[in-house]
Amino acid sequence: MSLSVRLCFLAIAFFSFHDALAAWKGAPLRAYIGSLLEQGVRIIYSTDLVLADYRVLAEPTSPDPATALRQALSPYGLTAADGPGETLLVIIDDRARATVKISVVEAGGAWAVPSARVLIDGEPAGHTDRAGRLSVPGLAFGGHTLTAAAEGYVQSPAIPFKAERGAPAELTVALTRRPEPLTEIIVTSSLYSLRYDPPGSHVFLERELTTKLPDLGDEATRSLTRLPGATSGGISTRNHVRGGVKNEQLFLLDGLRLYEPYHMKDFHEVATIVDQSVISGIDFYSAGYPARYGDRMSGVVDISLRDPPDEMETQLGLSFFSTSALSLGRFGDDDRGDWMASVRRGNLDLLTDIVNPEYGSPRYSDLLLHVGWELGERSYLSSNALFSYDKISISEIDGSVHADAKYQNDVFWIKGETSWSSDLGSTTILSATEIDDSRQGMTDRPGLLEGTLEDRRRFRSLALKQDWDYSLSDAWILRTGFELKRLEAAYAYASELAIAPPFDRILDNQPFEAREIDISPRGSQYAVYAEARWQATDRLILDAGLRWDKQTYTTAEGDAQASPRLSLLYELGPRTKLRIGFGEFYQAQEINELQVTDGVTDFHGAQHARHIVAGLEHEFEGGVDLRLEFYEKRYRDLMPRYENIFDSLVLIPELQIDRARIDVDAAIAEGAEITLSAGRPENLYWWASYAWSRAEDIAGDTHIPRSWDQTHTLNAGLSWDWRSWTFSAAGLVHTGWPRSGLVTETLADAGGTSRPVITSVRRNRLRYGEFRSLDVRASRRFDVGQGELTAFLEVTNLFNQDNPCCTAYSVVTDDEGNLSIAREQGHWLPMVPSLGVVWRF
Repeated sequence: MSLSVRLCFLAIAFFSFHDALAAWKGAPLRAYIGSLLEQGVRIIYSTDLVLADYRVLAEPTSPDPATALRQALSPYGLTAADGPGETLLVIIDDRARATVKISVVEAGGAWAVPSARVLIDGEPAGHTDRAGRLSVPGLAFGGHTLTAAAEGYVQSPAIPFKAERGAPAELTVALTRRPEPLTEIIVTSSLYSLRYDPPGSHVFLERELTTKLPDLGDEATRSLTRLPGATSGGISTRNHVRGGVKNEQLFLLDGLRLYEPYHMKDFHEVATIVDQSVISGIDFYSAGYPARYGDRMSGVVDISLRDPPDEMETQLGLSFFSTSALSLGRFGDDDRGDWMASVRRGNLDLLTDIVNPEYGSPRYSDLLLHVGWELGERSYLSSNALFSYDKISISEIDGSVHADAKYQNDVFWIKGETSWSSDLGSTTILSATEIDDSRQGMTDRPGLLEGTLEDRRRFRSLALKQDWDYSLSDAWILRTGFELKRLEAAYAYASELAIAPPFDRILDNQPFEAREIDISPRGSQYAVYAEARWQATDRLILDAGLRWDKQTYTTAEGDAQASPRLSLLYELGPRTKLRIGFGEFYQAQEINELQVTDGVTDFHGAQHARHIVAGLEHEFEGGVDLRLEFYEKRYRDLMPRYENIFDSLVLIPELQIDRARIDVDAAIAEGAEITLSAGRPENLYWWASYAWSRAEDIAGDTHIPRSWDQTHTLNAGLSWDWRSWTFSAAGLVHTGWPRSGLVTETLADAGGTSRPVITSVRRNRLRYGEFRSLDVRASRRFDVGQGELTAFLEVTNLFNQDNPCCTAYSVVTDDEGNLSIAREQGHWLPMVPSLGVVWRF
């Protein structure tokens, strides 16, 4: 027999066998039982159980007739039991259960409702997925009731249904959208909320998601760098927000302003003084914020503390970057009291001891204490304290620079919240802040520069803040508040700096400069604001506000400012919203922000920015959210700022050759941002964003890019929960930041002799290469004897990209006395791994 004939025979046999295997799928169940009877299998059944419309839903695969029969009967709650005389008796399977498939949609449309809570017979049955579907197995045959509810929707009435034998029942529940209370509607553009508890409706970068993302140093606030409009080199937790200087953000904790909220504040601010484990959520405004926020002109970081759980919780954490402990719970009659305690120690000093002990010993720690008590059904009082301490000793590897510093930041506040009625409520905060800083340093680079400094500072603040909310009607809400502060500061600063030629002739340098400043300013700050929210129509809501601020510790002009704000929200459709905002924003120089390091002893008048922002949001069917936003910020009355224009990653900025005063007439920042996101943090979640922007200083008719200007930015990430594992990744690509440089020129003197000189090119005329980074994280949860243990591995800059950031210059002279410049390129963070565990019980 030839090979081709054999192949044809095998093919015919295969397909004949395949047809035999697939002969019964979809056929009447009674016909299948009849075929078994023809094969000699003795079966006893009743047509009252095996109905005429029953089909074989899945092909029986077992070669044993009894087992195959049970497979065919199983979907209908039937089974085959051993009967008399070696017969098979078809009976009801007492263990059998039915399955119901549920779809939850929005009434009046085909929009799926994700995260809807489903109850069957009053008991929780689960939540719908992002397509609005849920399958519930294991239901007893017979009648049941189904109820569905979701955030933002009216709960459905109890829907009766019957679970029967056969194919799974399919039910569709339509939910009606609930009109949002006027108090909960977000009118302002440029607000991103990072929530701790995942809400039913989508919020970009929920707090549950941020704890799963790779964030260097276990810092929740680093998640802000993944939002459009926030710009950072990856080392500091402090960002540039939509073109603004880093100090233009208002940082609030539990409604209280933190003046210096960063550890290692003179050394790139690698961590905040608020441990991420105590955070309930973060509201981040990047433009157009309401009048209740003032005195900063680019952004707001508003952090809320965790609510106490019903039962005591404890969390212990250990990673390469920190060691922490958290405990919180309730106490007292009817659990009217609550408490929380968190302590954290940075492990950077331990890492440097392992990697290179000569680099130094940067240590920091913080402690947060909270006790609250419900005074009644309508009042709540809490006492809080936050302590942070840094002790830092850092050196350059070659020993040319050394710095020592101590920072102590203690904050105390009492907070009272009262609901005077269902329409009127108030919040009062009485606080005290004490900050003591000291810093010493030296620079010794022979042939280039030599310098020393000693810097001691003290800051004290006593403040009273009160906010009132009043619901005038279903269409009107009024808000008002005030803040009173008594402030004092003390500066004792001394430095000497000698710069060798030819660098003593570039920028604003002098061959030798000595400074000695000893001043103690005192004064007050006052603020009052009023806001009104009006629902003009079913689709249009207006939010208008006016703020007034005044400072008494400065003699500069413009020590009182009035800031009008206006925002509107217009619903173009049930899934589409348009937000537009306009406002004037002022920023006074704080009493603890005097630029004594650069020889400044007078306070500058308040700076000013005007924001115009428009945003469009749309929820696509299927759970994908679109956010598109345009903004423009125009600055004026800007105070001079000081930058290291060649190398920003230095230990002692003022003892360098590239320290430059930047004094401009105005500035502009504008851009467009688009973000797509979908999913749920407890399952699969992804997002992607693109931003085009420009940030420029304006001097006369000249526009100069700011040092953190990045024209194009791509941001993307995802988080995937699979069983006990969580995998996440976040990638960033953006245009390189502007840079300045030095060039060598040859000039002829009066005698005709040529000599080389060094000059700087126009500030920020050049650019570094693209910045690229991919960060990844994998974690695994383990159920232990008591509680849950999570172990994680995290890698920042997985592919170890050399992202250029800065340039160090030195002079090289050859044997013939010719002068040339040597350049050394610096980079942002290399690949940084971290390993850690968290035990919760």
